Amino acid sequence: MDDAAKELLERSRAYWSQRAPEYSELHDATRHEALRDALRSVLRDLMSRVEGRPVQALDAGCGSGFMSLILAELGCEVTAVDFSADMLAEAARNADRAGAARIAFQQGDVQNLAFEEGSFDFAVSRNVFWVLPDAAAAYAGVLRALRPGGTLVNVDANYGHAFNAAAAAGNEPVHPTQSTAQLLERNAIVADLPVTRAQRPAWDLAVLLDLGASEVRCFQDAERMLGIEAADRFSAQASAQERAALFVVCACK
Repeated sequence: MDDAAKELLERSRAYWSQRAPEYSELHDATRHEALRDALRSVLRDLMSRVEGRPVQALDAGCGSGFMSLILAELGCEVTAVDFSADMLAEAARNADRAGAARIAFQQGDVQNLAFEEGSFDFAVSRNVFWVLPDAAAAYAGVLRALRPGGTLVNVDANYGHAFNAAAAAGNEPVHPTQSTAQLLERNAIVADLPVTRAQRPAWDLAVLLDLGASEVRCFQDAERMLGIEAADRFSAQASAQERAALFVVCACK
């Protein structure tokens, strides 16, 4: 990693760490029951099957633990990774409040996962890859960490592309809990990332196939698929005029 990439990583870490308490409250499980129920159902249907033991699951970029808690509710033994110690602290508190004992929290960069090949049966990520300087490396690391037959489910959108488009049009960024200064910092961090210029989710499918995934599926209208109500659509809104389209990519190793 060159100096510019290291500087960007630390800038991103500072941004997400500073947001940790506000982000955790915004994504509190008790505020989004319908979304949690929908995601639980989708993950249950897509989850890899194993016999005689709990599913070993990875949450790549766990944030405040929203997906980790769902995986734990599904009976998985969860390893939750995030590069922000502050986010991990929020996630651990949320897990403790929920009584979720099967989650191990670990600080790490999802672009450079250190797990041995075949460590996990199932992997998830939500709203993470859009902000990565090297999203392809993250896909490669997650696939390597899966056992043969394991499955990755990525819930994401090309948020950065939407932010860039809104900024180019002179639109004011919007968000229910962030300040304008925070939103401008977010936009500055992602402005030049390669993933913002990709045609997603087509790019994601091509990368996963090139990495050797045996099967790749995509659900493009994820808001409809998940029954996401207006109150849960804040993350897709770049400005009053511009939104990002949520999608779900599922890949089997």
